Amino acid sequence: MADQSLPRILIVEDNQTFRETVTEVLRNVGYRVKGARNLKKATKRLNKHKFDLVLTDVHIGNHTGLEVLQVATQTRPDAKIVLMSAHADPDVVRQAMDSGAARFLPKPFRVKELLQAIEELLGDNQQNAE
Repeated sequence: MADQSLPRILIVEDNQTFRETVTEVLRNVGYRVKGARNLKKATKRLNKHKFDLVLTDVHIGNHTGLEVLQVATQTRPDAKIVLMSAHADPDVVRQAMDSGAARFLPKPFRVKELLQAIEELLGDNQQNAE
């Protein structure tokens, strides 16, 4: 049974391999993680579960991370939102930050960079899983 005190993270990414890899990495360090491949699935998960952090790609099929950001801030206003992209337009990044995103991670990023960003946003209490 999962420890309900562990932070819950939603990963919104249309690249299945990337989504599954990040999910596995985060689960291995003790986070509770759900994935979504598109805006519709992300919206469904955000309405159903409480997430502490949402990690979303800027480009998700026919949708954008800004749309995920909008849904997340409406349904889970306390959640921290992190956008990531290999091809982010500086105006989109600025708009995301102005709209409430907590961080932007350029792809590719190292696991250490991702974990450091999450720890900074959520605090250090999430690593007490042992």
